Amino acid sequence: MVIRRRIEVAFFTIFMAWGWIAGDALANPSEGTASPATGEALLFHEDAPSLPDNTLVTLPNFAALARFAEGAVVNISSESGSSDEKKEGDNDEEEESLEDALPPFLRPGPHRPMRSLGSGFFISKEGYIVTNNHVVDGADTIIVRVSDSKTEYKAELIGADPKTDIALIKIDPPAKFVTLPLGNSDELQLGEWVLAVGNQFQLGQTFTVGVVSAKARKVPTANSGPYDQFIQTDASINPGSSGGPLINARGQVVGINTAIFSPGRQQFGSGSGFNIGIGFSVPVNLAKSVLLQLKKSGRVTRGLLGVIIQAVSPEIKEALGLKVAKGALVADVLDDTPASEVGFKREDVIIDFDGKEVEDHDDLPLMVANTRVGTRVKVTVVRSGKNVVLTPTIGELSDAPRKRNEFKLVPDAMGLIVEEMTSQYAHSLGLSGPHGVVVAQVEANSRAEKAGVLRGDVIEELDRQPIRDVDAYDRVVKKIEANKVVLILVRRKEGTRFLTMKGKE
Repeated sequence: MVIRRRIEVAFFTIFMAWGWIAGDALANPSEGTASPATGEALLFHEDAPSLPDNTLVTLPNFAALARFAEGAVVNISSESGSSDEKKEGDNDEEEESLEDALPPFLRPGPHRPMRSLGSGFFISKEGYIVTNNHVVDGADTIIVRVSDSKTEYKAELIGADPKTDIALIKIDPPAKFVTLPLGNSDELQLGEWVLAVGNQFQLGQTFTVGVVSAKARKVPTANSGPYDQFIQTDASINPGSSGGPLINARGQVVGINTAIFSPGRQQFGSGSGFNIGIGFSVPVNLAKSVLLQLKKSGRVTRGLLGVIIQAVSPEIKEALGLKVAKGALVADVLDDTPASEVGFKREDVIIDFDGKEVEDHDDLPLMVANTRVGTRVKVTVVRSGKNVVLTPTIGELSDAPRKRNEFKLVPDAMGLIVEEMTSQYAHSLGLSGPHGVVVAQVEANSRAEKAGVLRGDVIEELDRQPIRDVDAYDRVVKKIEANKVVLILVRRKEGTRFLTMKGKE
């Protein structure tokens, strides 16, 4: 009996030891998943957390932040004419989307003055308020109402900048209001919590929270421009939010709420008027210099170089024999500009501006715009494989866009049929004379179509050779080597542009 009991105890001890080993292996499955015999690498790990415990996210309480911001955010309404006398340029779509979204009993009656409804926020004790340009654009009267009061104040428009959609207005307050400090939008991190405040759907002040979804976001629309560097957030932004602040967890304004992507009308900034989690704010760092200029002179002065640029694609890199696909490719040089005066040329690739590296073509417009008018700068370009330094004196960018005339859609020739350029057509494009050939037809699925050549394009250069007429065009086409990547310089309504196309295989 004693021997049997000892055997049972020994068996139990061994069984428990084995169970402990097996349990440990199950609890730590990544240990022992590699084959000791083969030394095969682990396929995956299951035991190690991705982040240390102290970095795991807990949902914050925004109550204190909302109380802090509440007194600084205002409701803005601007009136221009009457509903029977709509002015050209009125934002009908935004007004329509706002009113359509309201229940019938909240919709305004007929024969009201046209109103643009939005938000803004105090940035100084003197009564300066930041809002969007499109909220006050064309307004005869601007009315400001503070959230905790039914008192309305008539505001003065100090200045506005359509390019960044920023406006500065001012009221003469009888009492001091809360102001919001401006933060540093460059320090924002993806996933960082933010609070959006605004007069959504004319319902009154509304607080929504979300995270920074993206930075330096560009939205490809007809209204997009070189200054678009939006903060994207999923904090709910709706009609009426325009001009309100986007605030970080430290109570600092990091953005100015501007637009939403709304698929109801498949466009940026309006749509059905309902947020789907894609909202956009102007970074406050971009707004700071704009606001200082608006306060000083009521307008924004920007530098001008005078080149039309595009990205350096891998195909363009190959065609130009560049070492890397970066910088800004000069597609055209505008007459009577700083660039033309110092000898910029088409096919120059700008790689450095005033000591700052130009990584992408999108970097250059802001660099130039932020340079003081009259400043002489050094610009390094790659030209025919060599670095060339040019020293233009920066001019002033006019507020009025250069006139670009509409033209008839006339059809081209590598898969193309081309026609001679006429003096009338050249004049419609602002050309000094009839040089180049007009694309009359683009064959479906041809190399030209795949390269992006469009009916109505004017081909000015092909394979880096000037094209004066159809005969010159035909001669160059015949000499293009098989599989060679060639550059095509085309002129169209929006300016000149390089395209790349491969010769026949």
